[in-house]
Amino acid sequence: MNQKILDIFYHKVLPAAGSSQGITIDGFLFNASFILDSQVNDYEDYSHPVIQVKDKEKFNLALVQYTKSMLNFFEKYPQLKNIDYVYFQGDLDNMIEAATLNVWFNATEEDFRNPISFLEQRKNFLDDFSCMEEYHKQYRTSVIDGKVPCHFEYFVDVWNPSGNETPYVFRSSICDEEGNHLHLPNIGFGISNQNCYIYTIHNEKRKEELTSKQKKLNRLLYQADKDVAFSYEEESIKDISVSSLYSLTLFTSFIQHIGCQSMIAKTNFPIRNDAKLNNPRVDFQEFQKICTNSMNKFYRSFRRLSYHFPEVEVISYPFEMDNGMHLVVPDTISSQDDFIHAVYDSTKKEKQVTKS
Repeated sequence: MNQKILDIFYHKVLPAAGSSQGITIDGFLFNASFILDSQVNDYEDYSHPVIQVKDKEKFNLALVQYTKSMLNFFEKYPQLKNIDYVYFQGDLDNMIEAATLNVWFNATEEDFRNPISFLEQRKNFLDDFSCMEEYHKQYRTSVIDGKVPCHFEYFVDVWNPSGNETPYVFRSSICDEEGNHLHLPNIGFGISNQNCYIYTIHNEKRKEELTSKQKKLNRLLYQADKDVAFSYEEESIKDISVSSLYSLTLFTSFIQHIGCQSMIAKTNFPIRNDAKLNNPRVDFQEFQKICTNSMNKFYRSFRRLSYHFPEVEVISYPFEMDNGMHLVVPDTISSQDDFIHAVYDSTKKEKQVTKS
C-alpha cells in the first residue's frame, strides 16, 4: 500500500499538477509545483503556488500516513459513500489520487514551506478521537426564559474531508419550545494537539423563506448587537453575521468541554483561490473583492467573540505569529447579564439527547 500511494502521487498527481496546463477538477484549475529544497534557488516560475519539500523521506512518510488515515476515515463513516464523489465507485487508485491531490487545496502559504507539518496536522484532524466520540452525541441547552423562550441544539457532523476544508463540522440551531428551529452557520474545524483549527463559518443556503416563528427566533439573535460600538480604524466588529457569533459562542463552550486550549482561525488558501480565479465562470475582479471581504468578515467574527467574552483573548493576528489568528480557549468565562452570556451559560446546563 505504501508504494502504491507514492507511485500514484509521483507518477500521476505531480506531473499533472506541475504542468503548464495543471489539473482541471469540476471546471476548476489546480496548478501547483512541488520542488525539493535544494532546487529552490534554481526555480524561477512563481506564477503559481510552490510547495517546498525539504526532506523527501519524511515527506513521503507523512504523505503515506495521511493518505492511510483518509482511507480509514471513509471506512469509519460509510454514509459518505453515497454522497461523496471521492469514492469514485470504490476505485482505490482514484481514492488515493483524490486524497493526495485535494489536501493541498487547504494549504496556506506557510504550509507550502512546511508541507510535512501540514500533512501531520491533517492526519491528526482525521484521527482525533474526541471528535469521533462526539459524532455520536447531540446536545440541547437549558431553556432561556423571555418573551420567546428558547434553547439551542448542536452536534458534530462529518463531511467530505477531501473536497471540503475540514473533516468535521459543528452544526447548531436556535429552537423555541414549540418545535420550531433556525439553523445557525456551520463551523468547519479540526483538532490537533489540543488546538482547534477553524477553517470556515458559513450559512447553508435556505431553500424556503423563513416562517413567522423562525423570524421571531432570528430577531432574538440581534439582542447581541445592543450597545456594540467598538470599531477599528477601517471596520466595525458589528459588521458580521450576528448568527455566526452565536455559532462561535456555542462552539467555544463545546471545545472547552473536549479540552482544547486554543482556537486558530485559518483562511486564504492560494491553490483553492487560484483555482477559482482561473475558472472562466468567475470574474477576476469580482472574485478578488468577494475573497477579501470574506476573509475580513471571517476574522471580524472572532474579534467580535472576544469583545463579548474577553477571556477568549486574541493573542496574535494573522502574520504576527504565523498566518492564523490565535485565540485562548479559557477554562471558565464570567457571567454577565446579557443575552449572549445567557446563551453561553445555558450550555453549562445542557443535556445529551438522541441524535436524529
